[in-house]
Amino acid sequence: MNRGAGPSAGESVAVRYTRVISVVVVLIVAVWHFGYDSLILVRGWSRYEPAWAALASWLVLSAVQLVGSVLLLRGALRGPPAPLLTCVALLAGVMAVAAYPRGGAISDLSWAANTVGWFGVLLLAQRPMRELVALLACTVALTTVALGAHGELGTGEAWARLIAQSYTTAGIQLAFVLLSRELHHAARLTADAARAQADRMARRAAGEALHAERRRRYRYLRDRIAPLLRELAEGRAHPGDEGVRRASAIEAARLRRLFAETEDADHPLLHELRACADVAERRDVDVTFVCYGELPDLPVAVRRRLTDGPILALASARNTARVTVVVTAGEVTVGVVADASADAVPRAVRSAGTSVLFDEKENLLWLESRWRLPVPRSTSASSTTTRW
Repeated sequence: MNRGAGPSAGESVAVRYTRVISVVVVLIVAVWHFGYDSLILVRGWSRYEPAWAALASWLVLSAVQLVGSVLLLRGALRGPPAPLLTCVALLAGVMAVAAYPRGGAISDLSWAANTVGWFGVLLLAQRPMRELVALLACTVALTTVALGAHGELGTGEAWARLIAQSYTTAGIQLAFVLLSRELHHAARLTADAARAQADRMARRAAGEALHAERRRRYRYLRDRIAPLLRELAEGRAHPGDEGVRRASAIEAARLRRLFAETEDADHPLLHELRACADVAERRDVDVTFVCYGELPDLPVAVRRRLTDGPILALASARNTARVTVVVTAGEVTVGVVADASADAVPRAVRSAGTSVLFDEKENLLWLESRWRLPVPRSTSASSTTTRW
């Protein structure tokens, strides 16, 4: 049974991919600003007008870069902080461009417009694309206004330089974001396709298991119950005969256990024992259940071996029966005390870690099935008691 719905495979891959891209963007912007921009600022320090404005814009952008990187890695840039930090970065870029000397808008001294574009990639990559496009358009306009203010747009060469710079800055930044989103989408589609294939394989396996279970039930009915029903139908067995009634009760209990094995229950072993006891209770046998300890998860085959002996005792009980389940650190024990004859059960049986022992005294049958746990597990000194 599915007890909880976790994130889908596509969502898990998308989260991991987004984190990787975020780390890459943080590294690119950090190297670009603290490396390339710092080098340009130091080299042209004496040519900025005034120099303190260029330094102040660099410091403001540094603060924005640190805050934005932390928020991006924490996944907190989808809300209002992203546009606010972007506006601060754009204003810092305007101040830096204003400090360029004449002819420095496209030169070895220009750094702010390109840097603000990379800050847009950092701050707006996870937001609607129109916001990033608008910021990149502002960076191109910032350079264009600086060229126009210095009277440098009167020649075709100036426009060619502007177009080339815009292509190598804003164009690359826009392409980086578009490629990241396409790869993100492709990764999610691939993960969803893999999950769909896994679901189909799981459904196919479940169908095969269900078919195998139905065939097992059919074999059980054919091999155990059909002969008894055939003898009753042909008159070779009489319902009034004590042996026939006992055999019918045993097979009825086994059939009830077979149905109970496929039902969803917190404690399958107790559920199957309860189903077996219903057959005895319908014969007016007073059945009492007691359970001590916490039951582990037991395979179906183990539960069958633990209940085979109790089924025989319950089917042979005349008036009363007491079923006790005890769980210790090393084994699980199912015991039955019933007013039945020892002839109802075979001699001691041992197989695959399970043993069935019994004794008879004063018209009471004591039977005990034990299964040793393969790995000892710790249990508390206190025990939990469950009664029906």
